[in-house]
Amino acid sequence: MQNRILLTILLVSFSLFSIAQLSAVGYKSDQYEKFIKTKTYVVKMDEFYFDGNMAEAMKDWKITPYEFITNDEFKAKISDKTASFILPVTIFTGTSRQEYHYLALINGGRKSLSNYDYDDMLAYAVINHFGNEGTNISCAYRVQNMISSMINAMELVKKNDIKGNPKKIVDNLMEYYRSLSNKIPKRILLVNKAAIGNKMTEEEFGKIYPHKFEFCTQEKLAQVIREKDARYYYYQPGITLNKSLFVFDPANGEVVYGDYQMMGLNINKKNVEMLVEAIEGK
Repeated sequence: MQNRILLTILLVSFSLFSIAQLSAVGYKSDQYEKFIKTKTYVVKMDEFYFDGNMAEAMKDWKITPYEFITNDEFKAKISDKTASFILPVTIFTGTSRQEYHYLALINGGRKSLSNYDYDDMLAYAVINHFGNEGTNISCAYRVQNMISSMINAMELVKKNDIKGNPKKIVDNLMEYYRSLSNKIPKRILLVNKAAIGNKMTEEEFGKIYPHKFEFCTQEKLAQVIREKDARYYYYQPGITLNKSLFVFDPANGEVVYGDYQMMGLNINKKNVEMLVEAIEGK
């Protein structure tokens, strides 16, 4: 089951800002005020692993009351202005194989998902669709950190009163994330081999990245996230039509590095160099 936002929009302008563990509330603060008065409904995907991990993730949700509902219940309730919703979405640009994949938070009040667009997402986390998360529920192993990062993004935008157009909001949040990157060498950086593509070997990564790291399986990363293991950070691409690059704290979902490239399907030398430059404050 894949929920979709059907959106046709100028690709050039859209691709500038659909790129991060972010929030759109900076320039639509009335939407945030509306949201905090809602009850949040988490849409179940009828998949045991995803729904189970989402249930664990939502135990940390303190912003609004919440409840799990089926997809049919979601369709019936989407027009409810007292409701908000968390669900995976696909945003289409009108061009074949050029779409974006997110775990998104939206307010209710429209007749159907087809009446929503990018600006209606209060917060979202990028799914690594063209990496190891080929379906929108394949992010199940890290969904707990995705939910936490969405909460943190909204809080950062509100706390720092970040305003302006969507790209400005992205740039401000990315700058904040990079200001935390000097923390990364204090822990072992995990690199999920399945997530980064086939253009970067462990040996090549080590020639660029001078700190402690470990290439690992997705199973190990899932365990580290589940156990909230504070011995690690992990490198996480989010590749849809753009390539987003993050480092997460598995213990709490904090993002301690963020950057992006407009295109690309694999992690490459330049991407690792960007991470090292952020750590070194360049």
